[in-house]
Amino acid sequence: MPKKRVPIPRATAAKVLFASDRTCCVCRVAGKRIQIHHIDEDPSNNDISNLSVLCFDCHGDTQTTGGFGRQLDAEQVKLYRDDWHRIVAEKRVRDYRETRDKATSERNQVRYLASLVEVLRERQDYITLAEVYNDMGNDELRDKYVNLALEADDSDWIVIFLRGMQGRANLVPDDVAERRLAEQFANEDWTQRARTLVELGRYPEAAHDYVKGILESLEQGNLFSAAFYLKEIFGEDLIERLFERSLQKFFDEGDLWWQVRCLQELGWSSELKELLIANETSIESSKDITLQQLLLRAKGDMEGAEKLSLREHASRVYFGDIVGILESDFEDEENSDEA
Repeated sequence: MPKKRVPIPRATAAKVLFASDRTCCVCRVAGKRIQIHHIDEDPSNNDISNLSVLCFDCHGDTQTTGGFGRQLDAEQVKLYRDDWHRIVAEKRVRDYRETRDKATSERNQVRYLASLVEVLRERQDYITLAEVYNDMGNDELRDKYVNLALEADDSDWIVIFLRGMQGRANLVPDDVAERRLAEQFANEDWTQRARTLVELGRYPEAAHDYVKGILESLEQGNLFSAAFYLKEIFGEDLIERLFERSLQKFFDEGDLWWQVRCLQELGWSSELKELLIANETSIESSKDITLQQLLLRAKGDMEGAEKLSLREHASRVYFGDIVGILESDFEDEENSDEA
């Protein structure tokens, strides 16, 4: 017996249509006639997790026609829907950032954000609201909308994206992370996988997949994609994250020289000064002129650092002269032997 159709509540329908940008989640062709599809084919089950937006053509592919006529099953529709929701939500976040950055003054940005928040609340776009408050440094309101977004939809990508935004990748269940990464690996979607790894705080792996995706783009002649993701690496602060991981590694190993180099690359001058002064005794007893110069500068002894630099330069010049004389004598001996 067919189940009785229950009208979809207007608020629920509005949420479903908004999440899909009023576009079919399968073919993703804008402007086509659409309808809300019950994934389990139970028209009485209006739970939002059971609803997706399909055009009439794609909806026809979900109908049971017998034989091999059916082309889209429930599992496939869910995959298409979740992936399309991710694309739509990420585009909205990107659009927000671009519009925000075009505001020429701080006052204009505040005015823009105030009006935007009102619109986002009305649309219940909790993901973008969380991003807005994250940008503003308001962790309390960010977390409020993170929780609301997760209550509305706990798809793998949303969990990873929002927990990454909070800097709380430890709250992402292992099965969620591995399922998402396995899916992207199977699709050889390296740059998207790199983004997921960044959100999970797995920076060395993220760098690996970014490089893999960029090399693939270059080999295919897609220079725009290669340039885009090279730029994204800088935008994600991935390089800084790798230097931070290196710093921790060299600290654990007790390697002072490479700790200094990491701090220099990070531009953490106060931390570098503290490190040098804390290791004053070992640096002074070492033969490392560079570290000794850095220590003197950290202590404010610029004159002493300059003298040490001049002494080192003179030593190099003297040594270079000796090498030059020896090389000249060697050449003279060779010439005399040939004669």
